[in-house]
Amino acid sequence: MLGLIALLTLKSFRERGVSSVYKRKLTASSFVRKSKLIIGLDFVADLSGKDSATMRTERDRLEQAALQVISQTAEHAVAFKINRHLILPLGISEGIPRIVDKIHDEGLTAIVDCKLNDIGNTNKVITKYYFDAGFDAIIVNPFVGMEGGLDSVFEAATNRKRGIITLCYMSHPAAKDGYGLTIAPDDKVKNAEPLYIRFARQARLWDVDGIIVGATHPEKIREIRAVLGDDIPIICPGVGAQGGSARDAIDAGASFVIAARSIIEAPDPAAAAASIISEIR
Repeated sequence: MLGLIALLTLKSFRERGVSSVYKRKLTASSFVRKSKLIIGLDFVADLSGKDSATMRTERDRLEQAALQVISQTAEHAVAFKINRHLILPLGISEGIPRIVDKIHDEGLTAIVDCKLNDIGNTNKVITKYYFDAGFDAIIVNPFVGMEGGLDSVFEAATNRKRGIITLCYMSHPAAKDGYGLTIAPDDKVKNAEPLYIRFARQARLWDVDGIIVGATHPEKIREIRAVLGDDIPIICPGVGAQGGSARDAIDAGASFVIAARSIIEAPDPAAAAASIISEIR
């Protein structure tokens, strides 16, 4: 009964007509820029053993590096992704809003890669911090479920016209140890299936704005695309430094690919981004 209530609550969120706002933004950006590339700003600060003045200098360097890469690569991107590499040293109410504002100034959107994974009240507070900082979409972990878990995030995203992207199968080698577990989705222990297939079905039920599947696993992309149909974008990290191929991911059914280190650490980030785009056109 409680599960039904949670499903009806989700349905009421989605009936307000804003569930696909972020999905449409990504699609429009991709069409205008002729790109399927999301750029990850995975810059690293070195704050160990430094006094307060030196830490301020390092934070300033980090922020300027991120702003520079945004300027250099924006014409090639459909969005930028920011994770805790930047959020922890720059601060959610200090440097990060300036980074997000710069992304918006370039006509693009900002995704926060926090893989949100807690109880509903905590998720509600964290989501508010990120949305107040200007983020347009948030990556969450479906493992916590909807009722008392992600329902508060969906409510906030719906009310504020922001996007929700769910994890499905991550890009690292050990993803199989979690997302690849075989589960029995009903009490009768029948119809066992991999957890990532269950997450794909949930993503379709929840009508999310995208799901994460590692570009390093093109066979999983194909399998998950068959479950999703064409309505849910598949977003694939792991291109470049982790060994994933942008071309293979797109051919397998990905909608967008994410590259970070292979672009931001390149001598010419713009050229590195352009090279990935040329690979998948």
